[in-house]
Amino acid sequence: MTTDNIIQPVRDLGAYTLKATVAPIKLNQNESPVDVDEAFKREVLDRVAARAWNRYPDFYPRDVLDGLGALHGLSGDSVLLGNGSNELIQALFAATVEAGTRVALPSPTFTLYAMMVAANGGEVVHVPLADDLTYDVDAWRALADRGDTHLLVCSPNNPTGSVMDAAQIADLAGRTQRLVIVDEAYAQFGPHDLAPLVAAHPNVAVLRTFSKAVGLAAVRLGYLLCAPDLAREIGKVKLPYNVGVFGLEVARVCLEAPHRFDGIADTLRAERARLVERLTGLAFDDVYPGAANFVLVRTPRAAEVFDALYADGILVRNVGHYPMLANCLRISVGTPAENDAVVARLTALLGAAPTAEAP
Repeated sequence: MTTDNIIQPVRDLGAYTLKATVAPIKLNQNESPVDVDEAFKREVLDRVAARAWNRYPDFYPRDVLDGLGALHGLSGDSVLLGNGSNELIQALFAATVEAGTRVALPSPTFTLYAMMVAANGGEVVHVPLADDLTYDVDAWRALADRGDTHLLVCSPNNPTGSVMDAAQIADLAGRTQRLVIVDEAYAQFGPHDLAPLVAAHPNVAVLRTFSKAVGLAAVRLGYLLCAPDLAREIGKVKLPYNVGVFGLEVARVCLEAPHRFDGIADTLRAERARLVERLTGLAFDDVYPGAANFVLVRTPRAAEVFDALYADGILVRNVGHYPMLANCLRISVGTPAENDAVVARLTALLGAAPTAEAP
């Protein structure tokens, strides 16, 4: 007896995996380089300790939903909580994708999107970025005009940092009655806040996370913003009690001091600019600054550079297997000391960029 007839729907899918590697300087997963403070941790732990652990968490945490909605000028009925925004991506596609449903995705982008579309029987429509890794907005408009394709835009995009602005997303939403999903996992690092589009466009859904700028990747907490009727339908396929007491108390403490949702984004944007400037002075073929908390670089020696950095205790991400990203490395923005360390090692490996000869 085999399991072939049981697992066939997912047999052809690649697994989302990450090699279990560790390093003193960890710049491979776009996490916040700064942990939350001890007072925050203690407040959360004290509140969790005061709860009854033999009881389920709140089925409908109205205060948390209302608080998150208020951050974006929406009601709590427009908010769904998830065990990380990835769970809500899964729920979105479970609710809106069936056999033959077309879903447009930027290419390259976060690989989980295509996996979830395929797992629900949908058809992925890959929309390549332009040669400079910016969004080809005309190609997206053409798909919106077809009217038969859900659109998912990751802005800023992982792993390129590419962005669409509010006017461009609004234009797409106005051209189609299909769903327009905007993953804003890196919103605080970029120039645009796309969440306000939800109130004006009932076919727009926006994903946010506590994992990046808020510095709470370990908590696994995210939320979805969309029209109340859409939230109600997606909620039917979202697992009950998917966020436990710990995550709910984290959200409550954050909501009491909303500045936490900006995290250390200002500091990291400044560090990103400094890192880009220094990397641009090295012998890379390309440096793509982007609008997220990472920098993408290209060199024909990418594999060698990755191994050399790791040997010195610096872990970055080799993204050369992505479409259009041959010989590319993605470097998360770290602390000033971490950024200095990676630049120093890259300088030793690659040397300075050649200077242009005078005419």
